[in-house]
Amino acid sequence: MEKPIEPAKEDCCNSGCNPCIFDIYEKQLTLYKKYLESGQSVNDNILQKNGISQLEYTAFNVVKNSPACHLHNCLIFKNVSEGSNKVRWKPGDHFLYKFNENKIACTRAYTPIEARIAQTEGDFSIIVKKYEQGLVSSHLYNLNEGDTTLWRGPYGHYELVANKFNRIIMIAQGTGIAPFKTIINAILNNEDDMTKIILFYCCKCENSILFREELYAFKSYWNFKYNIYLSSISTNNVINKYQEPINIHKLKIEYIYDLKPFVKSDQILICGSPNFNESYKTYLKSEVPEIENIVLF
Repeated sequence: MEKPIEPAKEDCCNSGCNPCIFDIYEKQLTLYKKYLESGQSVNDNILQKNGISQLEYTAFNVVKNSPACHLHNCLIFKNVSEGSNKVRWKPGDHFLYKFNENKIACTRAYTPIEARIAQTEGDFSIIVKKYEQGLVSSHLYNLNEGDTTLWRGPYGHYELVANKFNRIIMIAQGTGIAPFKTIINAILNNEDDMTKIILFYCCKCENSILFREELYAFKSYWNFKYNIYLSSISTNNVINKYQEPINIHKLKIEYIYDLKPFVKSDQILICGSPNFNESYKTYLKSEVPEIENIVLF
């Protein structure tokens, strides 16, 4: 067992991750000390073979960068090492991207999703929105095939347990749908999981709806229901698929309150901007019996 490398200050994304990269380091350092004392390796999930590491950066090449929808690109990455292990993560996890350019070093968190675009082979993919003032997002958005990037992970605090909750209510904004898509996939692909999923998805316009085809396909499952809300639109002529639940107005808290009463067997997941997350948590915390059942991503 090798001694873990202490992260640099800029390796923390300052997003309140649980566990933080420094928590992972301290845990690994404790295991290393036990190894020195006993001479025997200590079993831990961190030590399992994975194509990406929580404790050091792994190089991945861009194998495809293509539009996902308006202002969003989907990037597919593949480990540069031949014979590398499969990249694994749990539903809701995120990876940290290392940005180091023009004497600026920082990290940003992105949700990995399966790489399934036009038969392109890759280890994982991410969705990136282009922000005019976004240093890291603009950099990623404009990467070319063959460019090398540095990633570490997976990290995450969400634990998906089949049938632990009767209902999981998801409230997503923009790219915040990404971690929910992985969770939805896991539930719907488990025939023994009877959890009901209710998704409220807020987008700017019709052209910014991510995973539109996938969500529409999920609609065929008895335990999945969703609604999309468009906050900015120049015309009412949105072309809906058959019974596609697209609403040409913003999400109102009353629509979520229609699900009351909330009980202990309900979990609420919220993923969007910091203001979006805190606003909906404030709206709901007095209505939910167990405050820990409200989880922010």
